[in-house]
Amino acid sequence: MVKMILLQGLFILFFVSCLGQQPVLHEDLALKYLIQLPADNKGHHPVVILLHGYGSDEKDLFELRNSFPNNYIVLAVRAPYSLPGKGYLWYEFSNINGVHDGNKDQLENSRNLVVKFVNQVVAKYKANSEEVYLVGFSQGAIMCYQVGLTNPGNVKGMAALSGMIFPSLKPLVKNTESLKRLKIFAAHGTADNRIPFSNGKAACDYLKSIGLKPDFHEYAGMGHSISSDVLRDLLTWMK
Repeated sequence: MVKMILLQGLFILFFVSCLGQQPVLHEDLALKYLIQLPADNKGHHPVVILLHGYGSDEKDLFELRNSFPNNYIVLAVRAPYSLPGKGYLWYEFSNINGVHDGNKDQLENSRNLVVKFVNQVVAKYKANSEEVYLVGFSQGAIMCYQVGLTNPGNVKGMAALSGMIFPSLKPLVKNTESLKRLKIFAAHGTADNRIPFSNGKAACDYLKSIGLKPDFHEYAGMGHSISSDVLRDLLTWMK
């Protein structure tokens, strides 16, 4: 009996400990987020902000947090719009004269929220404002382009994983010195059945056409996902 009580006690302690390790959702900034801080937490650290895809949430990409260097502040944010009973999104899709795009007002609102969030993170966590990276997957990758190309002074670089550039974004892009300094990593699988590889390649071609130098990686046979090869190449690019 005593042994059973001790085992029950140990199980409860283990269960409570596991609960304590669950990431806490923060709601004090422009977007809700999860965060992992460096162990020393002395400020002036680089920052990675993870933007999830359509119908997902902040917990999805936060699983990648330990893949980044341990001196980085890693945040995963929640998109501002919700799907009924299932996840969140940055914008609703639209189709204008057969051309795939996003809801204009929602894109603008999400873009402004991410920019505001970046500035708030730098201020609140005393981060290095010159070492801020956006990393997005799918719809989150599209948001990386939305934010990085229109507000390049707010981020050092962006990584668009399985993304594309909407036609409506191009008129908003201004040829500034900040834009010329923007670092861009793009990754796309040749077997992507959600956002075709051709769209990812077209985004890269557009970036080159305006004088930028994206680091584009294609992955033979990869679908709409983030593989270990993508993560390896992303971390190499960040270094």
